[in-house]
Amino acid sequence: MYRTTWRVSLATRLFFKPSWAFAVLVCSAITFHVNVSRAQNPQADQSSKPSVFRVKYVADGSLYIDAGRNANLQEAMKLSLVNAPPDDVVSDAVRFRGYEHVAELKVVSVADSSAVCEIVSSNGEIKAGQVAFLTPDSVVERRQAVEATEEERYPIVMTFTYGDPLEEEVRTAQEQKKFKESPVGQIRGRIGFDYGGIHEAGGLNSKQVGLSISSDISNIGGTYWNFKGYWRGNMNISSSTPPGANTTTLTDLINRTYQIGLFYQSPYSPVTIGVGRLFLPWAPSLSTIDGGYLGRKITRLATVGFFAGSAPDPSSWSYNPNQHIAGTFVNFEAGDFDHTRFYSTAGIAVTSIQWKVARQFAFFENNLSWKRYITVYSSLQADEARTSPLLNGGSNPTGISQSYSSLHLQPFHRVGFGVNHNYFRSLPTYDPRLLGTGLLDQYLFQGFSGDVRVELVKHISVYASLGRSKASADKKNSLNQAFGITLPNLLKTGLLADVHYSKFDSSFGSGKYTSVSLSKNLTDSFRIQLLGGHQTFNSTLTNNNHSNFVNATADWNVGPRYFLEGNFGWYRGTSMNYQQWTTVFGYRFGGYRK
Repeated sequence: MYRTTWRVSLATRLFFKPSWAFAVLVCSAITFHVNVSRAQNPQADQSSKPSVFRVKYVADGSLYIDAGRNANLQEAMKLSLVNAPPDDVVSDAVRFRGYEHVAELKVVSVADSSAVCEIVSSNGEIKAGQVAFLTPDSVVERRQAVEATEEERYPIVMTFTYGDPLEEEVRTAQEQKKFKESPVGQIRGRIGFDYGGIHEAGGLNSKQVGLSISSDISNIGGTYWNFKGYWRGNMNISSSTPPGANTTTLTDLINRTYQIGLFYQSPYSPVTIGVGRLFLPWAPSLSTIDGGYLGRKITRLATVGFFAGSAPDPSSWSYNPNQHIAGTFVNFEAGDFDHTRFYSTAGIAVTSIQWKVARQFAFFENNLSWKRYITVYSSLQADEARTSPLLNGGSNPTGISQSYSSLHLQPFHRVGFGVNHNYFRSLPTYDPRLLGTGLLDQYLFQGFSGDVRVELVKHISVYASLGRSKASADKKNSLNQAFGITLPNLLKTGLLADVHYSKFDSSFGSGKYTSVSLSKNLTDSFRIQLLGGHQTFNSTLTNNNHSNFVNATADWNVGPRYFLEGNFGWYRGTSMNYQQWTTVFGYRFGGYRK
């Protein structure tokens, strides 16, 4: 029984460096002799140390396993805990990876023949006799520590164990696929059943029933599938509204801006999948879609994919309730958020309205960031020439239809500022009733602007934006401005308050709005929230140019599993006047686990 440490072809090395042949042969002989002597002494071969252990007993928030320094365990190493039959022989970790994963552990203290592990997360009952094994990263970490110790013990060692860097990178990827983890998931969510109504001016009434889902479910069944987001929908069960009339309320519009979906993303697979109401992760400037996407890594840095679905988001600059979109893309990404990160996406897409082609365009999105200090972002869409019904049969020439660029700096944790540029060639078609919610601020002007945000004492934040707007058809520049303040503890009442004011003037409309939001947790299980505002909007896009609105929500957790929620909306405008109310009763499941 012996092991050699010169895996890389010795003949190849000697071919390129003949002058080193004798020295290499001598050193290799010494290494071979050392390894044979270790084989004769089994305790010297650390590679035979076990990676699978039994739980001895369980304490509050931690447990003890039957191995320690004798198995070369170190603090901060990670283990997975599984349910395995008690008569199974504890030997090879591979055979246990298919069992149900109960918990993830981290070693916090090591003795000679035992170790204390912290329970990082759990998904079932933890008890003595269960099997714990090192994760692949910790196996590699232990191997490196053992080899470092061996090199100190045997100073004359010549080794080509790891080969060339490219070869090692391929080997690492293959090992990761071989040792797939079944991670411990997190389950938390709410399902609610809605009942409510709308009362409109003129005595028109309707009753509605609906369903709401809030989900934060990760690693479903020990896989890398996740189901996350929020959705609410309703339907009329009785109505005195004339046939064909349809009242879309402010609450309904806000509900359409939520996201929920089923996602798959694994560190061991090149494929990424998303289905539901969601953003395209590689190009969020396209707004949300009801549909899906598929991406596949073709190299370590490059991903290609496609997407398709309807486009229901009324806060999108090119919104149409009957619009569909499909396209393909390529993305390049490198780095991470702790250091320098870069991603760049390019693609082509087509939109249709009632299944007739409306736009054919290319899109580009780029982001470069360095830690939290600097972020450079740009998005751009360029359309192919097309006939436009808005221009009475005229055409839009090929060219840039929309672009947004920004440079943001955050030299200190409490201070951030930036410079932005916005451009639209055609009129945005978002729903103007969302103005007072702040969801449309990015689309209210064209040209350059600057913004600043400062966190003052006691987490009070102030923010402002100021810029000159100038479109190609404008005869003069116009000033756009926005100001706001966030107060986390208004007058020591515990209320979280946010006040926002905006005034804008652009080629597609002018106006201003003021909004105030208040929220407070009255107890650990009871929360209230209030949003109110006033807005004016003078534009050819709508005849509803003046409105006031109030939205209120109360949320009460009844015991550990049930909840009650009440919603009230009041809206008074030039062309829309209504009150809307909803009551929700639902079930809460799961929760964050220690």
